[in-house]
Amino acid sequence: MAEKGRPKETPPVQLDKWTREFYEIPTKPELGWKMNWYYDKSKSSSGPYKTEMTYPKGYKHEKFKADKGKAYNGQSVVMIFKTSDRSNAKTKMKVWSHENIDYIISAPSLPGIPDNAVILETAVGEGFIEFFKSKYNL
Repeated sequence: MAEKGRPKETPPVQLDKWTREFYEIPTKPELGWKMNWYYDKSKSSSGPYKTEMTYPKGYKHEKFKADKGKAYNGQSVVMIFKTSDRSNAKTKMKVWSHENIDYIISAPSLPGIPDNAVILETAVGEGFIEFFKSKYNL
């Protein structure tokens, strides 16, 4: 005997793992970038836990160039470093008053800091000078 009325709806299947692919040009995916989003409810319940972006063939990123001498609102940059990787190396602090932190982080060498120095912390702001002095007993 046939059931009367509207057929029962089946609830949607709840997946624990799935991926989504996005293309810049869906009709010709080889021309643009491709993005993969990976979902796993055991790793993250609120969104993707990993994303991958594949750029088209021949694409080149712009090179990063930090501006030297342009500080953030005149704030100083504070760096804490050890003079070497040895356990008895001295911990020192260096302060730049008119320098950009992006330049300091990306510079191949800095005056006053040895090449084999181990950088422990870097921060922007006058308040970090006193904080690091008390933290590292300088």
